[in-house]
Amino acid sequence: MQTKPKRQGRYNHLLLKKISIIFLSFMTVLILLSFGYKINEGIRISVTNVRSDRGTVLVSLFKDGVGFPDNPEKAVKRIKLSLSSNKAEVLFTNLTAGTYAVAILHDENNDQKLNKNILGIPKEGFGFSNNVMGTFGPPSFTKASFQHQQGQLTQVTIRTKYF
Repeated sequence: MQTKPKRQGRYNHLLLKKISIIFLSFMTVLILLSFGYKINEGIRISVTNVRSDRGTVLVSLFKDGVGFPDNPEKAVKRIKLSLSSNKAEVLFTNLTAGTYAVAILHDENNDQKLNKNILGIPKEGFGFSNNVMGTFGPPSFTKASFQHQQGQLTQVTIRTKYF
């Protein structure tokens, strides 16, 4: 009966340990690369010029003009964002290529609607992609729209407007 020297057993143990470390490192790199890929794909919306951190920002992403801007239930994506340092940001992912537009509302009293005065003038902040304004009311989808290519990152910055 022949036994292996202790040295060879230790060598195998160290080799196995190195292979495990290399494998785990490789898997970690793969996970980080896939995570980074997803962060750089979609539509990133940055809301700036918010007058206070009170309330929330409601963001509605519309595709092909359906429901824009007065019917947020028809938006392809909607979210309520908290404010920090008078701004908010969101990344919408898993979107197909196409024509999109964004409408935002600084909902200061959290009632989920745009409050207006007796003349119909908004009391809360609002904004649209391309930072466009309508003449007497909201802008058209065409003026607020932009193109998004699938697999790409589209950056949209909206300055909140107040009256």
